[in-house]
Parts: sequence; C-alpha cells; structure tokens
Amino acid sequence: MTLLVVISFVVAGCGGSGGEEQSDSTDETSQKTSESTGGGGTDEMSIRDAVGQMFVVSIGGTESDYYVEKMIKKRNIGGVLLFGFNMENEEQVSSLTASLQKLSMETEPAIPLFISVDQEGGEISSAPWVSPQPPAADIGARGDPEEARTVAESIGTDLLKAGVNTNFAPVADTGFGAAIGPRSFGEDPQVVSPMVKASVKGFDAAGVVGSAKHFPNHGPADSDSHVSLPVVEHDEATIENYDLPPFRTAIEAGVPMVMVGHLVYPAIDPDKPASLSPKAINMLRKDLGFKGVVVTDDLSMKGANGGEPPAGAAVEAVKAGADLLIISSPPEEQAAAYEAIVKAVESGEIPEKSIRRSVERIVKVKEQYGLGE
Repeated sequence: MTLLVVISFVVAGCGGSGGEEQSDSTDETSQKTSESTGGGGTDEMSIRDAVGQMFVVSIGGTESDYYVEKMIKKRNIGGVLLFGFNMENEEQVSSLTASLQKLSMETEPAIPLFISVDQEGGEISSAPWVSPQPPAADIGARGDPEEARTVAESIGTDLLKAGVNTNFAPVADTGFGAAIGPRSFGEDPQVVSPMVKASVKGFDAAGVVGSAKHFPNHGPADSDSHVSLPVVEHDEATIENYDLPPFRTAIEAGVPMVMVGHLVYPAIDPDKPASLSPKAINMLRKDLGFKGVVVTDDLSMKGANGGEPPAGAAVEAVKAGADLLIISSPPEEQAAAYEAIVKAVESGEIPEKSIRRSVERIVKVKEQYGLGE
C-alpha cells in the first residue's frame, strides 16, 4: 500500500486506535475538534494517533515483542530505532522489519514506519550485513566528495536490503571533540560542508531517509551528551562561520531531517540545550530555512533529561518545535512520554496545530521516500 492510499484512508475518516485508556467517545471528540491545517488528511487523525507519529522508539531484542506491538497498535508510533543487539544478520533484520511494517500498515490509520539505525561508517556501524566503510575523518582527509557520496549510497543501498529505510547520518559536525572524534569529516567547515552535501546526495540516491546531525555542532564539545550536558562558548560570528556552514549545505542539498543535539550554546540560548530550545529550532527553521523534519537526539541521554525519565524532556522538545522524538528508554518510559505529550495537548500547554504541522512534515517525508511500498 502506498502512502498516497494511506492518506486517502485518513481523509476518509479512518480513526486511530488510541490507547487502552481512551474511550471511543473521547476519540470522536478529538477528531471533531481537531483543527484543519491543510496537511493532506493529517488533520483527520485523532490527537493520540498524531502524537504517536512523533515517536521513534527502541525495541528489546531481535524479534517483534509485546511492547513495540502495543506502541504500534495502540499509539501509532512513527518509527523504531535498531541497535546492534537488535541485528544479527540480513535475513533476521529483514524478517523483523517486515513484521513491524506489516503490523503498522494493518493498523489504522495505516502509516508506514521509519525503521532507523545509526550507520555512519567506521566504528559507528551496527548493521552487520552492511559492507564496512571508512570513518568520515578518513574520507575528509582525502578531500574527495565523490568518495563521500559513494560511501553513503553504498550504505543506504545495503540498509534497504533488510528493510531499514532511515539512517541518522551524515554527521555534519565540524571538529573532533568528545563523542565525535573520527565521526566528523574534519575541523574545517570548508572541508566538512562538501562532504556532507555529497553524503546527503548519496543517501538520497539510495532511497534512504538521511539526517544531518548534531545541530548546531557537537564537534567542539569537550564532554559527551550521553552522560552530561556540554556547553559550547562560541560567539555569534563563530557559530555563523564555523558551526553552521555544513548544516546550511545539507539543507541546500535537500536533507529530509536534521537532528538537534543535547548541548548548550549560550549565544543561542543560555538556558536550554538546543534539542529543547525554541531559539535553536527557530534558528534552524528561520535563519537556515529548514522545512523538513526536526528530530531530537535520543531523549534517554543525560544531556536531555538530566538523569530523569524522558517524559519532561519530550514535552519540552515538542514545545520547542521538534517534530520527531527518539526515545530508547524502557517501554514504560516511552509510554509515559507519549502520555505526557497527549496530556499537554489536551490541556492546551502544547497547541494542537503544532502537533499537526509536525505530522504533516513526517508524512511528507514518508511519502517522498516511498515508505511502505
């Protein structure tokens, strides 16, 4: 079933399943009061289904299980993220991705999943069937954008063989700081930018959804946002000339997603990490002109949640303007984050129209890349 048909189902009024706590009458009320935003039928989703599309969650093992199936059937999640422990070989991953997509397409409103990985090359290569590729630093040192494009296309083509349609790559960070190292193409944005552009084109040619990361730039950070909240003390001129050029280039090249990192740039927002900052996401939207999907780095990371469950960070990220939330926390924390956003929408803390705008962007990318076909 193509996404065009899926959207026609939504327009025809196929309501979502909602959670167990949601009564039929409440679902009907959500649909009747939803605001029309001209989003090709996304305005007809129940608010619970719309919120679900904003979630990409981890799963527990190498097979589909009760928890992820519940997230698909009861909460209409937008995607899953696979780690190394989820992937044994191409055959096993093909079976897993097919079963997850089948379940999603059989569950109203029948929207295909982002099935995602972090497959960058070098050490960040968890999909065992994908041909080994050099780290970005080696490619950048050779200075050949065509190599970057070829590597990205090869990775994307291999991923699709097993039904993985989304790759959180390329790294668009400039610099080799904490948590980045050889994942970056280099320390000079004039070197990094053409490599990022070529990588974006390579993933696109393979038919894989790519994501430039980690806006506004994790490369200069001297700590790892998995375990702390980095602070980058760049002034406005340095941000403009050093941090942003690769992201501008990625956007000009048509990258469908940009991942926002868990790090504080005081010159942008002294109080919040970029992933939770309206000022940072507004910079991405307005100053850089990005119209695609803004995805957070994993909200289970300490840089986002300060060591607390991710529900609070999830609400703050959506309020800031994020479209898609990655959460690899335990299933009960994933569900709690989902319910927290639904509650925030129902209370008016988060405007319903902002949720629907996010879902429009998500569905547009899924349609663009033919997910579910």
